[in-house]
Amino acid sequence: MPIHLRTLTASDAPAYKALRDESLRTAPEAFTSDWASTVGRDASEYAGHFGEPATGNFFLGAFDDANHLLGCVGCEREARLQQRHCAHVVSMMVAPRAQRRGIGQQLVAACIDAARQVPGLTQLLLTVTASNTHVVRLYEQAGFRAWGLLPCAIVMDGVGYDKLHMRRLLTSPTGLDGHNQQPAP
Repeated sequence: MPIHLRTLTASDAPAYKALRDESLRTAPEAFTSDWASTVGRDASEYAGHFGEPATGNFFLGAFDDANHLLGCVGCEREARLQQRHCAHVVSMMVAPRAQRRGIGQQLVAACIDAARQVPGLTQLLLTVTASNTHVVRLYEQAGFRAWGLLPCAIVMDGVGYDKLHMRRLLTSPTGLDGHNQQPAP
């Protein structure tokens, strides 16, 4: 079944909400949001998140031939001037019925490609539930590297889940390799 990727628009908000609700319900440990707190939100509340890739604030969706939303991923650029070179990969979701078909890989690759086109954007950041080894591998295969672990980042029913922090460089500019570059005295 062919998959078509495109930027989400306000008209996709109901499909996005349905996918989000299903994802939060079926894989609650994968998200910092919870189903009970968000299921009552109106779909229109999500429409404001769907910007244009050129801004560094966008959501991409994976659709089947019948135009059903099967998965999505978001990119949210930092607003603060000194962090505008960073964006966060957020809300990576693939419907349970569509998993293990390469949709996640396609979405992440498209997100990276779109982010590379944003002037001044040099790195993508994300967090992933550390015990979700399949998704951790997906991000590693896309070039993300772990840089830290937050133990018990989320707690559900008394069980703590660690979040792995990951980073992927989009470019290799001098002085922005992750180290504080101080001029020689």
